[in-house]
Amino acid sequence: MAPFRFYTAWTEKSKQCTSLPLLLLIQVSQSKLTVFSYNTIVSEDSPAGTVFAMVTASDIDEGVNGELSGNVYTTGVLQWAEDLVLNVHVEDAGETPKSDTSTISIRFQNIAEFPQISVEILNGSIPENVPVGTLVAVVSAASTRAEPVSFYLASGNLDNKFHVDQVSGALTVDNPLDYEDKKGFALLMEARDSASPPFSSFEEIHISISDINDNYPQFTQAEYRCEVFENHPPSWICDVLAVDADFDNMSLVLYNIIDGNVNNYFMLDHENGLLSTTAALDREDISTFNLTIEAAELNNPSHRDRATVIVSVLDRNDNAPRFSQIFSIEVPEDSPVGHSAIQISSSDDDLGTNAVINYFIIDQLSNVPFTINLITGFITVKRPLDRETRDQYILKVSANDSAWSVSTDVTVVVTDANDNSPLFSHSVYSAVLSETKDKDVFVVQLVATDADLGQNSQIFYVIDPSNEEFWVNSPSGEIFSKKPLTLPNSSFELYQFTVFAFDCGDAPLRSNTTVTVRLEPINFHPPSFLPHRRLIPTPYHMAVGTEVVKFTAIDQDTNNSSSAIKYILIGGNASSFFWLQEESGKVILEQSVEGSINSFFTLSLQAVDQGYPPLSSVIEVTFEITGRNQFPPVFREPDVTFSVPEDLVVGSPIGRIHAEDRDYGTNGAISYGFTHENQDSPLSVGEHSGILTLIKELDFETDRIYHLQMEAKDDAWFTKSSPLNVTVIVLDVNDNPPVFLSSSYTISVPENSEIGTSILDVKADDADSSSNAQMLYSLFSGRMDKFAIDPGSGTITTSDIFDYEQERVFEVTVRAMNAGAHPLFSVVRVVIQITDVNEFTPTFDKNQYHFIVFRNARIGTRFGRVTATDGDSGPAGQVFYTMFGQSKTKGFEIDNISGEIYTSGSLREQADSRILLKVLARNLGIVTGVDVDETSVHISVTEFNAPVFTSSIYSANITEDSRAGSSVITVGVLDQDSSRVIFSIENGNTDLAFVVDPSSGVISVNSELDRELLSFYNLTLKAAPSGSPLDAETANVIVTVVDVNDNPPQLLYTEVQVRENQPQGTIVAKLTALDPDLPPNQGPFAYWLVNPPTDFSLTPDGELSTTRALDREDTSAYQVLQGVLGTGDPRWGCASFL
Repeated sequence: MAPFRFYTAWTEKSKQCTSLPLLLLIQVSQSKLTVFSYNTIVSEDSPAGTVFAMVTASDIDEGVNGELSGNVYTTGVLQWAEDLVLNVHVEDAGETPKSDTSTISIRFQNIAEFPQISVEILNGSIPENVPVGTLVAVVSAASTRAEPVSFYLASGNLDNKFHVDQVSGALTVDNPLDYEDKKGFALLMEARDSASPPFSSFEEIHISISDINDNYPQFTQAEYRCEVFENHPPSWICDVLAVDADFDNMSLVLYNIIDGNVNNYFMLDHENGLLSTTAALDREDISTFNLTIEAAELNNPSHRDRATVIVSVLDRNDNAPRFSQIFSIEVPEDSPVGHSAIQISSSDDDLGTNAVINYFIIDQLSNVPFTINLITGFITVKRPLDRETRDQYILKVSANDSAWSVSTDVTVVVTDANDNSPLFSHSVYSAVLSETKDKDVFVVQLVATDADLGQNSQIFYVIDPSNEEFWVNSPSGEIFSKKPLTLPNSSFELYQFTVFAFDCGDAPLRSNTTVTVRLEPINFHPPSFLPHRRLIPTPYHMAVGTEVVKFTAIDQDTNNSSSAIKYILIGGNASSFFWLQEESGKVILEQSVEGSINSFFTLSLQAVDQGYPPLSSVIEVTFEITGRNQFPPVFREPDVTFSVPEDLVVGSPIGRIHAEDRDYGTNGAISYGFTHENQDSPLSVGEHSGILTLIKELDFETDRIYHLQMEAKDDAWFTKSSPLNVTVIVLDVNDNPPVFLSSSYTISVPENSEIGTSILDVKADDADSSSNAQMLYSLFSGRMDKFAIDPGSGTITTSDIFDYEQERVFEVTVRAMNAGAHPLFSVVRVVIQITDVNEFTPTFDKNQYHFIVFRNARIGTRFGRVTATDGDSGPAGQVFYTMFGQSKTKGFEIDNISGEIYTSGSLREQADSRILLKVLARNLGIVTGVDVDETSVHISVTEFNAPVFTSSIYSANITEDSRAGSSVITVGVLDQDSSRVIFSIENGNTDLAFVVDPSSGVISVNSELDRELLSFYNLTLKAAPSGSPLDAETANVIVTVVDVNDNPPQLLYTEVQVRENQPQGTIVAKLTALDPDLPPNQGPFAYWLVNPPTDFSLTPDGELSTTRALDREDTSAYQVLQGVLGTGDPRWGCASFL
């Protein structure tokens, strides 16, 4: 909302007025103006130019479109007049002006009634940076009509730059001033009296604003763009301008280039901002420059501004085209006419038309089958290609712009097209194949060629249609069998199939051939001659035509021609006397040898099968022409006997047989052997030596005697022989250790048993014969001082009297050893448990007990305890308590097990303050009168409260390695009398293992604990008031000693035995260790040999075995250091000699 000025002209006679319209500059939206009606009072003698009213109008437009102003003032001296109404018109300055009207009602009054206003201007010109609050002028006024007078700024205070105090009239700066925005103000000061309606007087003052240097230079543009042709000589290219809103010398600026002036190619005039080049530019080097320029005030360089000047370098055609690469292309020979082979590309560093390039093929004969596109550079086929005629072209191509021309060679290689089919080297392939036991057996190699090149000439082979017998290696053409091929029912089989050869072109071409395979029986084995004599005796008187010998060869091949064998003479000097039947292998005497006695003739024979391919074997035999065979071999005795120990090593000789023949030469040569009935004999015999050798192990426990039939025969053609009965007796050796009937024994023995009491008969058996099975028993380890064993019977007896209460379990190891030359033994573990016998009578600790109970004790209150002990342990040592006689009727009961006495009724009505009870202690069973004890219990009923434990039974755990002073548990009591309580341990504190603090009730370790000796304690704890020990209360504390791994394992065996000559890996012993700790501190155990000898090995689980056969004569005893390691934390181990 802004004020308006209105000018009014008067004439005295007509008393008419003229209104002058306010000129409004409206530039934006045609918004509606809002004008209000006004009432004002004017002095009738006001001089011309007196401001007497202020009207306002508002415009919701923004900026200058809403800035409206105006005052109403006189244009001449006003005389009295009637009331006037002025019409006020306002309109904006839009293209289509909008307007509004209002009225001012004017009433005239005597000038003397208006306030007399005066203004004292302190400073008519103030600098624009004067602080807010600075005093500018003081307005004062006097009124004859109504005081006080208040002061206002009527108009001219644009943007509320000033403020007048309504009371004091002080005019001060209210908002910062800006010389560049407004250089002066015409302020209309109003003095208004306090009457109703108020009368106002106005005074206009003028305030000028002086400039200071508070503005920075500003470029007219943030970015300037200039252009210059490359290669142009240095010249002016553009100018820049920066404006400073200050005046005079404060607006002078200097220009400089701050950044981007590469190689100082540019210069900027410091005063007028003209930008020029200092040298010719090259667009191909730098096409655009980004200069940062600065304008700074001359007098205050810190006032500065920066802008960017982008200089574009324009192109000139100063560069020749350049090819982008060396061009080479492969073109298929079947490319159609018009096929684009390659695009030739080049670059030109120039721009626009200077960089337009045209292409040509130059210096070529007319038969070149290619053409090039002038604009795109595409080289295309212009007629069909033929690689076989020419497979390469080198084209010279030029690239031309409007000023330059360059050329390059383009290599075009014509590549092959798949226009030839593969061609097999044979139209039919034939192969012969023997039966196959394997698959993938090579059959035949196919070869096909293709006149094309590269992939088009690469060939792969396919059997089509496929079959179950053969497959082809596609790349190589090798044919293999798919599976084993056999001939179960025929002598041969014929296979025929078709194989195609394809090339690897995109559209493969093919050809085919026929393959014929003849499957023949497989000839695995050559003929093999049966055993025969290499020296054949031939009697000199043998008749011509006699069969001298028949050679037989066998062929393991069957069902085929290879099993048909022919025999052929291939050498030797006997062919004039002997001939060989080809089919039978018989050698026939063809000529008399009577005149050739003692002569030798040789023949070389070949046995040939009929397989594919044929296989053969060759032998050479010698014929000796001998005299007549007159005598048979003769043994000295018809029967012989040999005794052999069962542990004789295989390969050892056991004896020799011998026969004699009175013939000489071959007729007197003797051979030894078994008859057919003794093929499973454990012996072998030297064919010519007659030495009997053991060929398999003997076992006395399995077979103790062998009866064998042997014979001796001579080597004559008409052989003669004699029989021999051989008996082999197997002698027993001590090769079996004793075996106990049980792997371990556990037996119970009553305590107090007499020395010599038989407790167990241990028995062990031995599989050896009687002498080696005789058994000797002994105690091997353990508590041998407590027991004895009969060496012959194995009866274990006691050597001491046992007390169950002292020690309950004993362990011994019993050894059973046989009586052989090299005795063997076994051990067994025997556990003896001592059982309890009721040998003691319960005995009370005291003859009399004194307890105090409070009269107000609740039923069930436990206040005292009697204790009886029994020297027995276990059930026989269990003590039971009971009241008898009149004691049962006095309001008390006793716990049969613990001996605690408690109230069974109310004591408030109890007349007697002292009560006597009789208590009996007995063992389990019927009371006989001699196995009981009796005590008296005196009870005092008092009015005071004894201390009461928070629990009748406490439980605690403590590890056995706890040191003295370690806290176990703290017990507490409830003492209603708040008296001092003293704690003490009354019973169960074996070896004073624990101690209790008398004041705090803290129970702690007093001496070393050992779970393996005593694993728990039952402590009787007493709490008594200070000064009144009879008013004590008791409780039980059960302390369990927790195991720690404080014991190393102990190895059981210190001696073992093993037989010599046993094979490698023979188990010698299974080591055993014991550990008195509890799991997991007990086992399992790991065993090892310390510095192990090479003859033994030990598995981690304790299995000791040999690593070779041992020889007692070499080493009769070994001492090995065995080690064992247990589990738990820490892990304990030990070592001992074995």
